Amino acid sequence: MDLISFFNTLFGFFTFISWLISLALLYALIFGFKLPEVISDQLYNYATSVAVFSMIGSLIYSEVVGFIPCKFCWYQRYIMYPLAIFLFIGLFNSKFMKLGYFSFVGFFIGIYHIYLQNGGGSGGSCAIDVPCNLKYVNIFGFISIPVMAASGFLTIFLSLLYYDLSRKKINE
Repeated sequence: MDLISFFNTLFGFFTFISWLISLALLYALIFGFKLPEVISDQLYNYATSVAVFSMIGSLIYSEVVGFIPCKFCWYQRYIMYPLAIFLFIGLFNSKFMKLGYFSFVGFFIGIYHIYLQNGGGSGGSCAIDVPCNLKYVNIFGFISIPVMAASGFLTIFLSLLYYDLSRKKINE
């Protein structure tokens, strides 16, 4: 197995896992389903690990595999990298925990990037040298790097939201 196939398989698997967890969290948030305290206590750690692994994944794709990021990939990195650092610091200093909600902005940038990548907008290109409609990764015909990024941002947001709401209910 070559390097690109290995990382595509690995990050594609992580994307599916994040979808499953996001669906479970969305269900729990919408229908008021209470997750076991053992799980809800770990959601902040999970959000932090998603941010850190997303940051590492983007670095692997650009620095190890050699994919050149487009303009919107950079925008998503501008949010994910500080997000990973702030969430990690938030493990030790709770003042930084709320900064994780900036993941919602990254999610919408990812959604717009998916739209551009699939031919939306004015030709789907945001730069001549690296177009935004270029699909370096195309797992099952629909999982691309922007899909992975948007999934990561959504998973972080929902994990933090459920974590905060479960903390408020415990403190009431």
